[in-house]
Amino acid sequence: MGVLYPTRCAAMDEERSQAYLSLIQELLNCPGEALQIINGHLELMDEGFVQVCEQGET
Repeated sequence: MGVLYPTRCAAMDEERSQAYLSLIQELLNCPGEALQIINGHLELMDEGFVQVCEQGET
């Protein structure tokens, strides 16, 4: 039997994606406060955030 990975609800994924996009917008609007903004949203600093940032580059 293979390894089972937990799945997340689509609504939760959408909520997280929106949180990432809001954070990115906040960072773009206040670049001089980036460190403070990031420190206030450490729960969003994960692989998903990086993926959303990379999608915006294309």
